Amino acid sequence: MQQHPVPQPITSYEFRLVGDMTIKQFGKLAAGIILALVVYAINPPGFIKWPLIFIFSGIGAAMAFVPFEGRPLDVWIVAFIKRVYSPTLYLWQSKLRKQNQPTQNLPPSATLDIKTQEKPIEPLIIPQETKIEVVSQPAVKQKPVLPYIPKPPPQRPIIHGRSVAPKFMTSTTIPAAPTMANIIVGYLHTPDKRIVDGAIVEIRDGQSNPVRALKTNLLGQFQTATPLANGVYEIELEKEGFEFDIIKINLEGKPIPPIEIISK
Repeated sequence: MQQHPVPQPITSYEFRLVGDMTIKQFGKLAAGIILALVVYAINPPGFIKWPLIFIFSGIGAAMAFVPFEGRPLDVWIVAFIKRVYSPTLYLWQSKLRKQNQPTQNLPPSATLDIKTQEKPIEPLIIPQETKIEVVSQPAVKQKPVLPYIPKPPPQRPIIHGRSVAPKFMTSTTIPAAPTMANIIVGYLHTPDKRIVDGAIVEIRDGQSNPVRALKTNLLGQFQTATPLANGVYEIELEKEGFEFDIIKINLEGKPIPPIEIISK
C-alpha cells in the first residue's frame, strides 16, 4: 500500500538553516559558544576557566539538539523555575467566620449563632371543646392489569400466480453473463422489444420470504450483488401498466445465464 506523508500545519513550520538545524537551535548553540568565548576572554584561572567553557558550550549544544521526552531542555528549565516560584499552598477562610467576628467582644449570652437567635416555634394548642372529625374516603377500586400479549406480525399473503420456467439468453452480450455461481441477472422488455425500466424485482425463497429486492436500470437490466444459497426461488416483477409471469428458478451452485423476461 502506498504511504502518504502526514500533513503538517503551516503555522508550526520552522525555517531550517543547515540540514535539520532550525534558527532557534542555532541561537541556543550560539549563546552557549558566546558565553564560552566570554569566559575565555576574561581569562580566569585555569581550573575555573576550562570547566566553565565546557559547561557553557555543552549546555548550549544540549539545549539545541538533546530533547527530553519530546521537549527541548529550555522548556523544562522554564517550567521548573515557574513551578518553584508559583504558590502551591492555598488558604481558605469561611465567610460565616467573617460574619461572626464582631460578636467576639459581646458578652457570652450574646455570642449565639445567627441561626439559634431565631424565634422558637410555639407548639399548637388545641382547645378541649374542639373536635376533629376524620372523614374516611372511599377506597378506589383499581382496575386489574391485564398481561401484555404481543400481536403476531402480519402474515404476507402468498400470491398463487402462474409460475413459469425462466427463459435464458445465451446469444446476447447485454447484459453480460455472470461468472459467479447463483448470481441472478435479468433483462426486461415488451413483446415489441421496448425496454422496461424502473420495474421492481422481488426474489423469494421456497417459504415465500423475500431475500432480495431490486429495480431495473434504464436498460431494463437487474442483477443481484451477492450469490444466493442453493434452492428454489421465485422472481416476481411489478410495474404499473405491465404484467409479468412469476419466474421459478432452481439454483444449484452453478453460473446462470441472463434471464429474458417479456411482459404480457
